[in-house]
Parts: sequence; C-alpha cells; structure tokens
Amino acid sequence: MKNQNQKSSSGVMLTQAQWDRCDRLASQKGYPSRNAFLRDAIDFYCSWLEKEQSERFLTPALESVISAKIRDSEERINRNLFKIAVDLSVLGKIVLDENGGGYDEDYLAEIRRDSIREVSETNGAIRMEQRFK
Repeated sequence: MKNQNQKSSSGVMLTQAQWDRCDRLASQKGYPSRNAFLRDAIDFYCSWLEKEQSERFLTPALESVISAKIRDSEERINRNLFKIAVDLSVLGKIVLDENGGGYDEDYLAEIRRDSIREVSETNGAIRMEQRFK
C-alpha cells in the first residue's frame, strides 16, 4: 500500500514574477518553505475546482450554521425590543401620570409590572391614544 503523504518531485515552470509572488506570500503567511506553500495553494485551488462535488454536503452545513446565527440575532433583537417597549410604556405612564413626581420604588415597580404585562399582551403595540381612554 502506497503512503498518501509520500512526496515525489517533478519540475514546475513558472515565471520569475510567479516565483517571487510565491516566495513573498510563503514568507508573509509563515510557511516553512516554498514547497509547503505551493502544496497548500494547489490543494486549495483543486478543492475550489471540485467545489461542485463538495456543495452537496457543505451547503447544508453552512446553511444550518447561518440559520442558527440569524436565529440567535433575532432572539437578541427581540429581547432588546421588548425591553425598549416596556421602558417606553413606563415612561409614557410616568409622563401622563397626575402624581406629579415623587415616585417611590414600589410605585415604579408597579408601573413596570403593568407595562411588562401590557407589552406582553399587546405584542408591543401600545399607542399613546389608548392612555387617554
């Protein structure tokens, strides 16, 4: 059985500009040698050419990861929007309150509880006109 990691030598002809580019990139990317850089570059390019075959298993995996990230972002945004809606409801109640200031912690907690309940029940669709009814 032949070892797949066994290396063989064969001549490659490149322009001087191509050799210079390979040497520069190999040095920048920390490759131990030009050969190591060229092997990685060839593997990458061959994989790219064969991408149609890999799309069968790669695309669903990427789609799953992207969908999960989007779901997480949506949940975070929804939580923040809920908090903002509650705070706006609290603010609206305080502005329309005839108490004229002098709010103690218990009163503010009661307002916040009412606001959380209202925002939950109305899905955030609270209008200032409803406060006057």
